[in-house]
Amino acid sequence: MIKMLEFYMATGIAVTIGLYVLSKTKKVCMEGKTLSLGISIGWWITDVAWTALVAFSSLYNIWPLEMGEMTALIAGLILLGVGCSLTLIGIIEFHSLRKISGMEVSNLITTGIYRWSRNPQFLGFYLALLGISFIGRSGYAFLLAIMAIVYCHYYIVRVEEPYLERIFGEKYLQYKLSVPRYVGIPKKR
Repeated sequence: MIKMLEFYMATGIAVTIGLYVLSKTKKVCMEGKTLSLGISIGWWITDVAWTALVAFSSLYNIWPLEMGEMTALIAGLILLGVGCSLTLIGIIEFHSLRKISGMEVSNLITTGIYRWSRNPQFLGFYLALLGISFIGRSGYAFLLAIMAIVYCHYYIVRVEEPYLERIFGEKYLQYKLSVPRYVGIPKKR
């Protein structure tokens, strides 16, 4: 029973930190500025903490899901592999940790995987979290993954996209019209 209480408390702490970082990010983005080192570190901590929560929830099989073990393992490994690959490919295309972390803006990235998805790193993160939750057949991990997806989608729609529209103007609006948010075939520009 104490493990459940610990997981719930850790989830509450992670949610609180995430909402705090989101509020700070939204304020900075509304001003058209780049993120400070502190806010950027806050995002990294939030992402690592949330991934750890999903992983440990899966490891301890919190709220077990009735799924075939082999099916869950295969589906989970596929999702995890594709998710990690998408995230890594997206990161590599940026060529800079400062750009990935929102601390520097130089130009709009529209090459490589960004021709097929405006948010391959988020999509990869989503798939990886879902994969981990399937591997562990954990309902709690699955719930955490869904919460992360909703939270990140809210961030993309309410904070990141308006910020990019302000920074890059018409160039971003054209990119947004031709490239799907998560994945798909690009439309002709």
